[in-house]
Amino acid sequence: MKKYSQWLLCLGICFTGSMAYGQATPNANNGNSTLSNNSQSFRIGIVNTKKCLEDSKLGKQEQANFEKMKQQMESVLQEKEKVLEDIESKLNDDDYMDSVSDEVASELKRKKRNLRNEGMQLQSQYMQTLQQANVKIIQKLTDAIGKASSQVAKDATSGQTIEVIFTDEACTYFAPSLDVTDRIVAKMNAIFDSEQKDNSSKSQ
Repeated sequence: MKKYSQWLLCLGICFTGSMAYGQATPNANNGNSTLSNNSQSFRIGIVNTKKCLEDSKLGKQEQANFEKMKQQMESVLQEKEKVLEDIESKLNDDDYMDSVSDEVASELKRKKRNLRNEGMQLQSQYMQTLQQANVKIIQKLTDAIGKASSQVAKDATSGQTIEVIFTDEACTYFAPSLDVTDRIVAKMNAIFDSEQKDNSSKSQ
């Protein structure tokens, strides 16, 4: 039975806010209406979603929970694999097989077939469960990064709000000064702590 490969998360998320490129205003001229564009500067931010996953408290918690679940599943498969190897060892031992009855030999072969089938079924079920859990984690992290990005974008304490935040995957190049990942991770952690505190209060 093949072991599960290492969990890889690839988040391709793009959080956009409203951008004001210009405003058209009517201007009366010889009875005809014309449009004039008033350009408005806007600030862009870039977020590294991989770093948000690895550095945020929520990301670390979700990774730990996923790894724990994966290890539990692998432990069950490994136990079945040990039993299967023991049976195969007996079946391949000519001296042992000569010493047992036909009924015992048939029972060993039956157990081997059943264990193989059970192992394949469990592996398929576990893989499906892990894939579903992975999708839920991605969605949860996507929502958390989006919420934090929105709050960072609207935060005027830095002297300037941000109109749009892209992921680094969406850019072929960006100036390091546009990177707002640390601010978003800090905001994610603040939201995480607040929610944990609220949940703790409700459980008391």
